[in-house]
Amino acid sequence: MSAANVDLIRGTVPRESDLVEVFASDDAAAAFLSNPDVVDPDVEVVFAGTPSGAPGVRYRGIDGLLEGWRDWLLPWQSYRLEVEDCVDAGDRVLMLVRVRARTSRHDVELVHHSAAVWTVQDGMVIAVHFFLERAQAYQFAGLTSP
Repeated sequence: MSAANVDLIRGTVPRESDLVEVFASDDAAAAFLSNPDVVDPDVEVVFAGTPSGAPGVRYRGIDGLLEGWRDWLLPWQSYRLEVEDCVDAGDRVLMLVRVRARTSRHDVELVHHSAAVWTVQDGMVIAVHFFLERAQAYQFAGLTSP
């Protein structure tokens, strides 16, 4: 079933998008999720804390997913996300992403490699955890970081 989970996640999130544009659209859920029907209405959404001490933030449901991303995107003029790979972790799928972002205030460009872990149960996404640090995502997914 885990290969099916990887396929499910690949078919749920666009391979590349500018999240500032996506979350400013009239239907952000449809723009962010290619297949919103496979996301549980009560999905758990976590923007994980960092090892340096930044706290994590939790949301619930599709509305929570939208709220969390809109909060995160406030300081950004653009936040281009590219999915590099999806890694099978059983009922979890580790999504490795490359972010190229530009701040609104000083037009500073940032390139960062981060990750998300999507949890799938019975063909539905029941949780997604977003990580700034890939090592944390690998650990959370139960995988060994390369």
